[in-house]
This record gives sequence, structure tokens and C-alpha cells, in this order.
Amino acid sequence: MQRKLARVADLVLIGGATAATVAPATMAAPQLYRYVDPRIGTGNDDQGDTVPGPTRPAGSIHPSPETLVGSNAGYDQDAPISGFAQLHTQGSGGRTTYGTFLVSPQTGDPVFDEAAHLSPKADERLAADAYAVTLTRYGIRAAVTPAPFAALYRFTYPAGKPATMVFDVTRKIRGELASAGADVALDPALGRISGRVRAKSYWNPAETDIWFVAQLDRRPTRWGIHVGQQDRPGATTASAPADTQLAGWWQFDAAPDRPVQMKIAVSFTSSERAAELLAEDIPGWDFDGVRRGVQDAWNRELARATIDGVSEADKRRFYTALFHSAVQPRDRTRDQAAADRATPHWDDYYTLWDTYHTGFPLMSLLRPDVYRGNVASIVRTFERFGAAHTAFIAGRNYHVGQGGDEVDNVLGEALIRGVPGIDWARVAPVSLHNAYEERRPRYLIDGWFAVGDRSPEPDNQRARSGSSTPAFALNDFYAGRIAAAAGRPDDAAALQARSGNWRKVWNAAATSDGYSGFIMPRFADGRFQPLDPKIGWDGKKYENVGFYEGTAWVYSYTMLHDIPGMVAAMGGRDRFIARLRHALDANLIDITNEPSFATPWLFSDVGRPDLASYWANRIFQRFTPDAYPGDEDNGAMSSHYVFNRLGLFPKLTTDLYYLHAPHQPRGVITGESGRPFTILAPNWRPGRIYIASATLNGRPLTTPFLHQADITAGGTLRLVLSDTPTSWGR
Repeated sequence: MQRKLARVADLVLIGGATAATVAPATMAAPQLYRYVDPRIGTGNDDQGDTVPGPTRPAGSIHPSPETLVGSNAGYDQDAPISGFAQLHTQGSGGRTTYGTFLVSPQTGDPVFDEAAHLSPKADERLAADAYAVTLTRYGIRAAVTPAPFAALYRFTYPAGKPATMVFDVTRKIRGELASAGADVALDPALGRISGRVRAKSYWNPAETDIWFVAQLDRRPTRWGIHVGQQDRPGATTASAPADTQLAGWWQFDAAPDRPVQMKIAVSFTSSERAAELLAEDIPGWDFDGVRRGVQDAWNRELARATIDGVSEADKRRFYTALFHSAVQPRDRTRDQAAADRATPHWDDYYTLWDTYHTGFPLMSLLRPDVYRGNVASIVRTFERFGAAHTAFIAGRNYHVGQGGDEVDNVLGEALIRGVPGIDWARVAPVSLHNAYEERRPRYLIDGWFAVGDRSPEPDNQRARSGSSTPAFALNDFYAGRIAAAAGRPDDAAALQARSGNWRKVWNAAATSDGYSGFIMPRFADGRFQPLDPKIGWDGKKYENVGFYEGTAWVYSYTMLHDIPGMVAAMGGRDRFIARLRHALDANLIDITNEPSFATPWLFSDVGRPDLASYWANRIFQRFTPDAYPGDEDNGAMSSHYVFNRLGLFPKLTTDLYYLHAPHQPRGVITGESGRPFTILAPNWRPGRIYIASATLNGRPLTTPFLHQADITAGGTLRLVLSDTPTSWGR
């Protein structure tokens, strides 16, 4: 009977079907949220590291099931579940973060060892608006739906056993203890529990205080606290020192026909603010009302880019990628002191090195107000802390040495792409500080980052001569543009000159496979490091200290701000085309890692958009129905997919987008202006991947580029496609 009741509840909860099998075309209003399948990308670093639980667009809280093995999102679809944590990060590799505040529904005496209360699962249902599962060990049906800062849980307990709930305050992903101190308090009369952890051992090494407040829909009948190895039945308050587990628990009356509801809010500001957010976001106990709010939010978000004329499976894949592209960064503006809430506060950048390539350009088209808010948040971070770094996580800067100072790239792209409402005189100090203070000392003096130089973070090997030097040069290009917009011509001229510093690590004598001239690491005394240009990052490990996640072949195509100079350095147009074809054909370019995102589209810059379309299609095929071709990286990979599917790709350092053949006959982009831009390819079919002709608003288009304003103004791009390469756009 209990299983039948749970099944009926799910018919109400998630529409009676999985996200992969719904979305009938006859709906009066598009219910696009139904296409989202959160199971896509939930594998490891090679598949996405996405979060299976539901969230709002840019939601601060992200409740999701936890397993002790699996991806950095804390989940393995084949592993037993230990409970549900409230904070997660999407697509982050390396050291794990979050998995914070585990709620474990149990029966009988409370169990605190996470490995000892794992439960197999049944009838798991994942959707954009809610998650539900049966924990078969306990016979408990669990469901959760989120508000922006709070989540509402519904637990259906079996009859005849004590209904128990454990709150683990000090753990993180995979059950690791991650606390520099914690406290917890229960108020049995109110059915409320609150707690704080000073989180440590996250990807960002800074320690961070995080609070939660949870409210039960009834009074508990028993309660207690667990500190270290000590049980304290009946206790209502406790603190724990660093590296010591702290958990609270309670029991209550429950029955299959009377599900238990519990709502919880998380704050990075204070316990008081968590309580306020809980009251603001979920004032009552209307589970279905909260769920409808999630549906409405995602329907609005997903309507910004739509596709038609393809299968339901294709739509499932597209809208799930669009969903993932809008999960992070997270809007924590309301989670601030009252005096600060007028200023946007965006958090959890994993990292700007990943997302400036595709994530923020997509944001500039679909959500320019969000982009503007991120810029304001970056400026506020700089004004508050004296710096705004590439990784800003849990409200703390992290000067990670992946490349350069990618804050400049995000700010510069906003300027070039015309994100409205930004005071560039106020933005300029951020980039000028980076340009004159945050670049490494040797770069400021000699113009390159040398092998063995200290990097901005404890792991000195993550910033490297061959990758950081061209990255700093690109940063200087963007900083110079911002200086010019802010009325600082001398700084603009100096930084424009410095943007040519990539030439300081260009070794014209380096050769590989018959081609000459490569970006190569350089020692402090000026000598180039004698490396095989193919040696470096292989996707799992480094074989030299010259490049971050790349090789000389990879980084020799990264001077996006000086493509004419790059082409000339490789021997001119014809030699550049031959060399790039060889690099891609020989698999010397990691086309699904951020340094090489734009590389295949460089063919269009030298008059071969047919080759760009060919490689766009090759890359598109790397995205399987259920996984990304690598770490999802905070929306970097999902936004890449969205662009590729639509037939566009951002040409960084300009206001342009490359054009290639789309993967459906109709796509529509509708930004905040409400003016739709329609991409039509009436003769499209799978495998027809080349553009034969194009018109923009009825006028012939002969170049393989569109301006940002062409799209945001609305209109129609009509394409005729071909099965074979054409001369269009040459």
C-alpha cells in the first residue's frame, strides 16, 4: 500500500513521467521544463559532474541526493544514498566542494556514520522541478523541491517504526569531514533546528562560515546531538572543535498517510538571515505551490532559446544543456546584510577561466541583466576585498593559477558586446589593478611569465610560462579596451602594446610535424624550454611544467585578440589553414577543453567557413545523449552545446559570432528585449552540415559572422544548407 501511495504522490509531483518522455507538442503553453533531464551529465569528470537534484535558475540552494562514491557533485546513479545535502557545485573538477548539511531520513535509533546508514534506492525520479526516490532500506519515500534559498522536503515514513531524521552539520561531498568548527541548536517546542559550520577543505582553500535553519511541520517527540563519538540524547545545543563530527537528530510521529514535511534554508551571512530567507521563500507548507514556482521559473528561462523540427530526444538534450547553462553562477544578492542587498552578489565561479569562452557570451545574448549583475558583483568584490579573482567561491576570492586574470576577460566581453547599464569608469579600477598589480612581477618587467616563477596560489605548477603569458596578453587587451572606455587613453595605449607580449614566448625555431613556430615556455634567462610541442597535458596528467591543461600545439592558437599576427607567425593564410587542418586531423587539439573551444572556428577567420562547419559538426557529435565530453565546468560545456546546436559560436574579443550550419531547421533566440531572432534552415537534415547561402532579414549575407546587435535587435537569418562543402563565406 505504501508503494502505491508513493507512486500516486509522484504522479502529482513530477507529472507522472520522467523528463525524457514528456513534452507533448499539443500543450497550450510550452512546458519546457518537462524536457529537462537532470540525469544527463551526472557521471564523472569525463561525463559532466552535473548535479541530479533540482534548483531554480541561479538558485543559491541546490538540494540533491548524496552517495559516498561518484562524481564531484556527490552522486553515482548506481550507488546507495546516504541522504540529501543542500549545497552543490556543478561540473567542478579537482578537490570537492559543498555537499553541505546532509539530511538523512531513517527509522529506528539514529545512525551517524554515513557508511552505516546508506540505503539502496528505487523508483528514482529526476526533473527540473523536483526529485523523488524511495530509500528501500527504510521504506521511506523522499521528495524535495526548491525555492531560491530554501528547499521543502516531503518524507513518507512506514508504519510501525520510529521516524528519525539526522542532520550532519560537518560533512562534505563523499562523506568527508570538512569542518574547522561547528555548532548546532534544537528548539523542540518549535520543531526547529539550526546550525553553522566553518567549512574547510573545499576547492577554494579559504574557510567559510555557512548557516542553516530547518523547520519541521510538527513537534519532535525525541531529540539529541552527536559530537565526535559521543551521543547526547535530549541535548539541545552543542559545539564541536575542528575535525570533529557534529550532528543533530530528532524523531516524531509519522504514518504513511501523513507525510512529514521539513523546510530548510541556507545562508552565508548568519543564522538570523537563514531564518528570514526561510520565511520569505517558503512561508507555508505548500509543496506543490513551491514546485509550480520552479516550473514557472524554468519555463521563462528556457523560452529564451528554442528549437523545433527535431525529435523529442534532441529537444531533451538541448533544453537540458540550456538548463545547465543557467545553474551557475548563483545569485546570492538577498543573502547579504540589509545594507548590502541593493548591490548584486553573484557567487560560485568555477571558474572564469572556464566560463568566459562560452558561458558569459551566451549570458550576454539571453540574460544581459544577469551579466550586468555579475559585473556589478565583481566590482563590489574588488571594492570590498581589494581584488576580484578568477575563482570566487562561497563568498571568498581564490587567485587560482589556471591562466591569467580572467576577470578582465569577463568584464571586457561585457564592454565589447554592449551589455547595457554598466559604469565603465567604476569598472576600470578592477582591470587596471589586475594589469598593474596582479600580473606576475616578471611579466610586468620582462613581458613573460618564466618557467619556475611563483604563481598566485600555493600550487606553483598551475600557472605556467607557456599558458600564462599569452593569457596575460589577452587580459591586457581587454583591460586596455576598458581603460579606453573609461577615458584613460594612456593606460589604454600601454596595455594595447602589452597585449603583444605573447610574442615573447613565441619560439619561431620550434618545430613539430613539419611546422615551425610555437608558443613555448621560457626560462628567466630568456632561453626557451626544449620541449616536444606535443608533450604536456594528456587529459589526466602533466608531462611538463610549461602549460596548464594543454601543449604547445594547443596554446599556439589562443591569441584570439591578434589573429592576424598569429596567422602571420605561422607562415600566412595558406600555411595556417594546412597546419590547423593537420592539428585537428591528428588530434593535437583538445577540442572540448576550454583553451581550444574557439580553435576550430578560426577557419572562418581565414576564409574557410566550410571547414569550421565540418569541425563544429565533429564537436557536436562528441556530446552524447546522456553526457558531456568532459567536465561541465559551471556551464562552460553546456553553453558550448547550446551555441553549436543553434549554429553560432562567439568570436571572442569582438562583438561577432561565427556562423556554421545549425542542427535543426528552426531555432529562435529571444533575449530580454522580447524581439525574437529566428534561424531558419528549411532544407536541413542530419548530415547536411555546410552553408550554401544566407540572407539576414532578406538581404544576402556573404560573410560567416553576425554582430551581437544583429541578434539582439531581432530578425531572421535564413540559410540554405548543402551536403558538400561550398564556397559561401570565403
